[in-house]
Amino acid sequence: MTTRAGRDQPRQLPGELWGVTFRQAEASVSLRTNSQAAYTHATGTLYAYERSGLADARWHIDLLVDGGTLEDEVAGFAEAPPLEVGPRLMAAVQVRPGGHAYWVEALHTLIVADTARATITVRCAQEAAALHWAARLARQAITAQLLESGAVYAHTAALSLGGRGIVIAGHRNRGKTTTLLASLRHLGADYVTNDRLLLRAGPGELIGYVWPARLRAGIGTLSALPHLSGLVPEAQRAIPAAERWNSRPKVAIEPWDFARLLTGEAQVLGSLRPTLLVFPQLEPSRTTVSVEPVPRAQAHEELLRTRLFMTDPGRGPSSHLNHWLWPTPDPQTTDSHLSRVVDGLAELPCYRIRAGTDPAALAHAVGAVADRARR
Repeated sequence: MTTRAGRDQPRQLPGELWGVTFRQAEASVSLRTNSQAAYTHATGTLYAYERSGLADARWHIDLLVDGGTLEDEVAGFAEAPPLEVGPRLMAAVQVRPGGHAYWVEALHTLIVADTARATITVRCAQEAAALHWAARLARQAITAQLLESGAVYAHTAALSLGGRGIVIAGHRNRGKTTTLLASLRHLGADYVTNDRLLLRAGPGELIGYVWPARLRAGIGTLSALPHLSGLVPEAQRAIPAAERWNSRPKVAIEPWDFARLLTGEAQVLGSLRPTLLVFPQLEPSRTTVSVEPVPRAQAHEELLRTRLFMTDPGRGPSSHLNHWLWPTPDPQTTDSHLSRVVDGLAELPCYRIRAGTDPAALAHAVGAVADRARR
């Protein structure tokens, strides 16, 4: 596997600090930490970002494990209002000069954000907390900068086939991951993302930046691909084949294990320029594959109504978002950015693929529409 997006270049700083600068487009953030494990976890997880030693960056994060209890410093948080800072994770919040302070009792972590100086100081009592925060805070810093510059979230998988970006869009459980993994295996495509892109429309171009994260796949998908069937937990291998497609929870594959998803000279990429849209609709009981062109007006309406599939009108949000350190643009500005991206996407060829559980047939359909769009 070749990873084009990032180059892991560790920089150990004086005083046993490890430092790295992450970049994506014009966004940047530096991370300094005294935990080598947290440094390694962050650089491994954030596969889509270019990496270098400490250099000029727009934001700076100092992440320290000090082994203390922090009780004296957080005594004043007892009456502070709570704020969600992750799924089932709360923080008490204080207003501080230049920004805010957050006490996350469950992880014994104090986070002080100085927006005026663009600095974040994180003190953790234990290294496990540093592992939790390192990639998350750096990713939130990069994401906030891209949102500010006109990007919007899209709930998509994505791959590159012969240099052409294919966006696989849809709500949860429509078959995005199955379509992606089948195409990687049978078409030799490059991996881009499994869950989320940050799409931005510029003068005459549309580009998608990866929101880097682990891949999660259901055991039905993994069982259908022989090279990945060994990832199915032993306790779930006895589940009948027909029931595996509805089994939960999903299996996580970390970015440093993405090589096993690829074939040949395929790569892991950090961005793509979309040239084709695919809306998968997988039905386990189906035995045939059908491909339907989606008219431009219909694609535009579906993309706009679902806010690039980030919102399911019948079920609510399709993906959890929580920007608690950096504010997002106001709704009117975000809607304007969304409109421009949807306009650009709707100009691309779009196909709805209805398929069953045969990954080879599904990949063949993706390859066929890619060839059709190329003509």
